[in-house]
Amino acid sequence: MALVVFRSKAAAEIYMFPETAYRLLQIIDKADSPKGVITADQVPDALAKLVAAVDAEKAAAADAARDREQADRRGDPAGAQQPVTLSQRAFPLIEMLRLAAKRNADVTWGV
Repeated sequence: MALVVFRSKAAAEIYMFPETAYRLLQIIDKADSPKGVITADQVPDALAKLVAAVDAEKAAAADAARDREQADRRGDPAGAQQPVTLSQRAFPLIEMLRLAAKRNADVTWGV
């Protein structure tokens, strides 16, 4: 399994498993290719889409946490372990995009 590498002159390289990288690329409408570029002009839009997706997941997780808390009060068995969240997986790319936006730099990815 080859890793996907994100690169930018604004930040250090980021290595991700393909499933994670392509999920993030889908969110920013760039999942059509195993390699590509987010131009400096596209960076703010990509950053906004990724942050919005993370915020939406956090809201859904808060609802789920309330449901689990209510189930605990009723004595229902607890759910499975918490999965790794989109927020955790997207954090490095969000930071890279923030730095790229500040420095007007492109972000590329490839295997």
